[in-house]
Amino acid sequence: MATNLPNDSTKLPHKELLAAFCILFRKARDFYQHNAKVAAPANLRRHLAMLAELHQQILQKLPAAESQSQNSDMTALTELLCWYSHEPQQIALTSLKQLLTTQLQLQKKLIRQSDLGQHRSNLLYFTASLQIAADQLAELKTS
Repeated sequence: MATNLPNDSTKLPHKELLAAFCILFRKARDFYQHNAKVAAPANLRRHLAMLAELHQQILQKLPAAESQSQNSDMTALTELLCWYSHEPQQIALTSLKQLLTTQLQLQKKLIRQSDLGQHRSNLLYFTASLQIAADQLAELKTS
């Protein structure tokens, strides 16, 4: 998945970025919830359910998205949103690992370059938790 990460010099509007994160996290939660129900191996289902729960937890800590408008500096975030919005289907483990890697890289970069005020610590904690989940998923072997 090729993504265009925003330049470090880009400053994103606080409310717009939070709204975009909320939309992304809601789509990701729904995606993981669906796939947790249909994944074949039980250990993969557990990991997907945990990813859905992580996204649900951060959604409870962020303000509800007021709009779905996003500026052109968030191309990579939009690409992730589109990926999570596809019709749910069984996902290959390698695709899932790549998706999480891309999401983590983007989140870290956007959090670093944006003034997120009081929500910064929640997003940093969520990103660290998501990194741990991604690392555990990377070790997962399915047969």
